[in-house]
Amino acid sequence: MHNNFELIFDKMVTKLAGNPLGKQVFKEQLLGKVNYENNFTIIIPERIDTIASSFIQGFFEDIVKNIGISGIEDKVSIISSIPDIKNLIIRNLL
Repeated sequence: MHNNFELIFDKMVTKLAGNPLGKQVFKEQLLGKVNYENNFTIIIPERIDTIASSFIQGFFEDIVKNIGISGIEDKVSIISSIPDIKNLIIRNLL
């Protein structure tokens, strides 16, 4: 089973920043819905063109606690208009 999580943001938002916002988005949109045993995909809206390290660290905090950075590398797919988004995320979590 593969779970897709399409993140939802206000239509005016094009940049994601802030550890508290990352935690809030995770809590509201993924918490309790992610099965860490399975692969899953996070879909970031195409209009989002920048994601700050602070947002990444807040959003992925619970995921890292559960499956580690290697688990993110192995089990998490990320769809985004930002080039090389997965490597950006991994670099910001190390």
